[in-house]
Amino acid sequence: MNPYKTTQILRVAVRSLLQQKLRSFLSALGVVCGVMAVVAMISVGEGAKQETVSQIEQLGTRNIYIKAVPLTDDQVARAREHLSRGLNIADLKRIEKGCVMTERVGCLREISTSILGLAREISPQVVACSANYAELQSMHISAGRFIASQDGRQKNLVCVLGNDVARLLGGRGRPGCFIRIDNHLFKVVGILSRIERQTGKSSTVSVRNYNEMVFVPLETAETLKRRGGGLQKKLGTAHQLSEIVAQVARTEDVMAAAELVKRIMEVSHNYAQDYQLLVPLELLKQAERTQRTFNLVLGAIAGISLLVGGIGIMNIMLATVSERTREIGIRRAVGATRRHIIVHFLAESVILTVSGGIIGLMFGLGAVWVISWIAGWRVAISLWGVALPLFMSFLVGIFFGLYPARQAANVDPIVALRHD
Repeated sequence: MNPYKTTQILRVAVRSLLQQKLRSFLSALGVVCGVMAVVAMISVGEGAKQETVSQIEQLGTRNIYIKAVPLTDDQVARAREHLSRGLNIADLKRIEKGCVMTERVGCLREISTSILGLAREISPQVVACSANYAELQSMHISAGRFIASQDGRQKNLVCVLGNDVARLLGGRGRPGCFIRIDNHLFKVVGILSRIERQTGKSSTVSVRNYNEMVFVPLETAETLKRRGGGLQKKLGTAHQLSEIVAQVARTEDVMAAAELVKRIMEVSHNYAQDYQLLVPLELLKQAERTQRTFNLVLGAIAGISLLVGGIGIMNIMLATVSERTREIGIRRAVGATRRHIIVHFLAESVILTVSGGIIGLMFGLGAVWVISWIAGWRVAISLWGVALPLFMSFLVGIFFGLYPARQAANVDPIVALRHD
């Protein structure tokens, strides 16, 4: 039987390390801390990435948003000097006619008003929108229907409730019932299915909470404004909009369409900065580029952390070789070759670093749980985030254990046997 089988080498290496338990643990401590830090950082970074990507994807990667920007009095005066009337219906029509790559164009206007008879648990937002807004935002109906084009043409007093609003209204929040919005009675024609939105603290984009919104036809809101009453002051200037959404037919045409929409808006507003152009696909690409840079930074930090741990391993192994010179001489005297000595000391080094990596991984997963619990951040444990630190700890064991192992193999057997 070959005395230098892999299992026997590992058994002897483990026995040698256990003879100095405290020193072995302290040697691996640098690797433990390095792996723990890497696992925690990768998990937090991956969680932030997933949250950002989820928020951007909810906006629709084929959508282009033009949002009205709140202006100060001075900014309003400058916009009027540029003959800009703000975001309005005319902009929507220009985009429809001027950008042939768009599949559909819709709009939304926020209305500052109240719904009577609703509990104070939430403050629902009333919005006037086009009939295709539900398609643009991939919203689904759980009961009834969404606003139809016919509702706008006939100026019907109808509304669609968000899921949370319908739940709080109870029996009055069902299709066919009536709710009072300011001084007008609106018939409920539909209820939205619940929409789960990612609105974490680290959000980089604003995502509307459709569960707490009430939708009315845009044309109906215009008619009520002209008639006067409670909504007259709350609707603002005629034809003003809060948001225009243009959906492009093909994803590969989104960036070209965005440039065209940008040019249309610049010309129609005379370069007045009273709107904001938002392209979710561009944000998604920026998030991916940022994540790649972040991964490179994490890799550098991981390398530095494990480099420090590897230097500690090498120092201890060099001291071990010096202390075990006589043992090396005896091994060589009974037939061990230089290769056997190298393999043995490399095995000890790798066992130290891999053991430290496993311990660091467990501590890292615990740190991730603590961060998520205390800070409330979204974290994500990925396969590569676990495998990378372990693989690097294995490489550190080989790299920093090779020099001490070669030093041990180069010891003269005669000199080693005489060593005290």
